Amino acid sequence: MATYKLQRLDAALLGLCLHGVAVSYYAYLVETNKEKDDDYQPLCDISEHFSCTKAFMSEFGKGFGLIAKDSSFYLPNSIFGIVFYTIVASLSLFNHYWNTALMLAATMVSNIFSLYLVWVLYLLEDVCLVCVTTYIINAILLVLSMKKLREIKQAQLAKKKKSK
Repeated sequence: MATYKLQRLDAALLGLCLHGVAVSYYAYLVETNKEKDDDYQPLCDISEHFSCTKAFMSEFGKGFGLIAKDSSFYLPNSIFGIVFYTIVASLSLFNHYWNTALMLAATMVSNIFSLYLVWVLYLLEDVCLVCVTTYIINAILLVLSMKKLREIKQAQLAKKKKSK
């Protein structure tokens, strides 16, 4: 059932997920290097109010500021990003309704978290370019997931009409 549109959507989704993994991995490296060396200055720290380490090292930088510190899920947010983008990339490889519906649900949740984290940046009076990049990737993934689900539904309807 892989139409040309679906193939293009799959490629775009996969490409965005790879970028998401790369950006999340960079965030992880920045955070772990800053934890080891307080003098570490990453490229994403441009000024006092344009700083990725300000966001990463804040109370919201691990477990989204929502998970207890003694939990095994109290991890850098970047780890959740790497896992999320890997899952979405895996789901995008299959042109099945339920895989795509699950991918759409996951991207909706990621965008809710993105809105929450935008609010956190506002509270911190900070602009984190790495964070904003992931929010943009998440928004585009949401749009592409919706388009893919619509395309799969249309392909299924066309297939049913042909079989009648």
